[in-house]
This record gives sequence, structure tokens and C-alpha cells, in this order.
Amino acid sequence: MKIVSIFVLFFLGFSTSAMAAWDLNDVSYLMPLPKVIGSDNLLRIKDEGSQGPLLPRQVLSVVPPLSPVMTSAEAEENLRVIAVRIDPCFPLPTPMACQKQIRFVWQPLEIGFRQQTSTVDAALHSFYILTDAEFDELLLDLAAWKNKFSPQTQNLPLQIHPAWKAEGDQSPAFIEFNSIVKKYAGTRKLTRVTSMVVRGAGDMWAFAGFAIKDNQLKLFMVPRLDRQSQAFVNFAVPADHFERGMISPQPTGNDSFSKITTNSDRYQVGETTPEHEEVILKELRAMHRIENPHAFNPENMDCVSCHVALSGRSWIEKNRPDLGLQTIADAFAYKNARYNLENKSTNVHNTQSLRAFGYFGNELAISQRVINESAAVADQINQYVESLK
Repeated sequence: MKIVSIFVLFFLGFSTSAMAAWDLNDVSYLMPLPKVIGSDNLLRIKDEGSQGPLLPRQVLSVVPPLSPVMTSAEAEENLRVIAVRIDPCFPLPTPMACQKQIRFVWQPLEIGFRQQTSTVDAALHSFYILTDAEFDELLLDLAAWKNKFSPQTQNLPLQIHPAWKAEGDQSPAFIEFNSIVKKYAGTRKLTRVTSMVVRGAGDMWAFAGFAIKDNQLKLFMVPRLDRQSQAFVNFAVPADHFERGMISPQPTGNDSFSKITTNSDRYQVGETTPEHEEVILKELRAMHRIENPHAFNPENMDCVSCHVALSGRSWIEKNRPDLGLQTIADAFAYKNARYNLENKSTNVHNTQSLRAFGYFGNELAISQRVINESAAVADQINQYVESLK
């Protein structure tokens, strides 16, 4: 890539003089749910990237079934790319300090209530490694795309991307964006796949990760555990609390939580002792730190803790404001005044919504961890582009 080219685009539409040029929605792209499944323009498994099929069919034969009511054939037909993320420095146990990546989040679509498009509560996350030159070219392509369609992203919270929020998957900006990301994704660049599958009556979720080498998928250990998978259960009805909840296996240490998510009713106002209140504050501290990319990354934090931290923290903040929680937030929550870190999820208090970046049914579901990570990535890219000046 020619540095002069990135300079041209930098001054055409990406000036960092006032605020960050690359904002949250410039590094994490959330797709729209289509009105009609089948004639939609969302990317599918069978779609070809420059590096081969976006996801090899054998993945679905190795990964546990996404849902007990969906066959592998149905999953293959209905899986769509729901979100795309770029990352200049994903930590992986390789000889490199970090990997440059583009990543896809996949969810199966289905016809839901009132014939509206909905999603199955399950997901795959595919990771594609890029060389330094490829990542630079990706930034260049995205900068040109943004300059062409002029979506307003500055200081917006993470959401369905503004470029296609109005027209959905029929938007020319959406179709052209998909053409761009297909240039950098495909089987030959695929290094890992992680899965979240749903079980029971939608009250149990299992997580696992697979490294891919020589076209073979191999389970890897869940961080902080000596196991290759992890599960979470929550039988709460309605899903505004935690009941008979369980993280299995349960990680230990100061940055772990389990009491609130086992039975939150024990920690309601009027039910607690000073010892209970100490537990609440300890677990809130852990949840804030788990959401903070300066404290933990995907290589040293287990799956369930990461996915449940938002609903656990939201329960505490909603039900125990009497404990003076701001002191904990001030000390341990991620802060970055350069971006709007507001969470626009439809219902952050839903204790059975474990989605990190996508949809719960047809409702927007974004974890605070993803918002915070997007801010950290935007910082890295802005600093990188600035260094080219």
C-alpha cells in the first residue's frame, strides 16, 4: 500500500484535528435485520471471499448444533453475518505481539413473532488474520467507502450502522461494504471460530472455541479454566433477575462473580446483611473490570464471565443504587471521553440475553465490553493513522 494514498483519504474525510476520525461505528459494524429472509443481502456461509468461502461447511459438522430445534442444514441455510469488527492488535499466543484481524459475527435468522425477522439465540464468531499490508489496504478501502457514502459516525454510540440504518440490507452502502470485507475474508485466512449454542428451553448456553490449522478444527482451552468449554444456566422467569444460575466451570479469584447470578433475590434491598452488601460490591468491581479492555482481553478472560457481566452489573445498578455504586464505577469502569460509550441495547436488564454484538430475537443486544473494546480499537487506529502524517 502506498502511504501517499492513505494521506489523500485522510485529508478527504478523516481529519483528527477536532475529534477521533475513526469512531465506534467505524471499527465495529452492526448489520440490519432484513425484512425478508432469503432475498436479503446479508453475507452467508456459501458466499465467496477472495480467500475462499467465508466459512467452510465442515465448521458446522464440528461445532455443536447451534440450537436443538435447528439441523445443520438449516443452520447452514440461515446463518448470516450480523456484525463485522476490525482489530489492529488482537492478542493471540503466537510469535507476533498481536494479530491484525477482520472478524465476522454470525447468527441464524428465523421468522419470529408477527412474521418479523428474528434471530436464534446462538452465534458463531469467525476470525481472519491479515498481514500488515492487507490491514492497511482494508483501512484505505473503508476510508474510501466512508468518503463516498458520508455516513455520520462521529460521537455516536455503537448501533446499527448509520450508513444503512434507513434503507437496511437493500442500501447501496451496505452492498458495497460487503464487497469490501469479502476481499479480506475466507477459508484461507480463517484462524479460529468460537461458538455460543443454546440448550434446554432457552435457559442454558454453552461456549467453546476452535483453532484452525491445516483445515482442521481443534478445541482450545477456555481462559482461566482447565476445560475446553463452559456453560451458563439461568432459569429466571421473567428474565429480570437470576434464579438457580450457574457458571460451569466457575473461575476463581478476585475478578470473578457467582453469588448475584446464582440467586439475585437474596441480594435485594431488605434481604441483605453487611456481608451480603460486601459481596455485591466485590462482584460489581469484578464486572466492571471484566468489561474493561485495559484490565482483561479475550486471551485471559473466560467466555461466560465476559458475556454475563453486563446483565449482572445492570441488575445491581437497577436494584441496589442505595449502596453508593458510583465509587466502584469511578475506580474500575472503562472510561474514554473521546467516544460515546452509551449502551443502546434494547434491554440491558434482560438476564437471559448473553449476546455480545448482534440481536436477541429482534432486539438490539450489544455488550458493554464490545463498546469499550471498539473505543480502544478506534484509539489504536487513530494513533496509527496519525503516525503516518
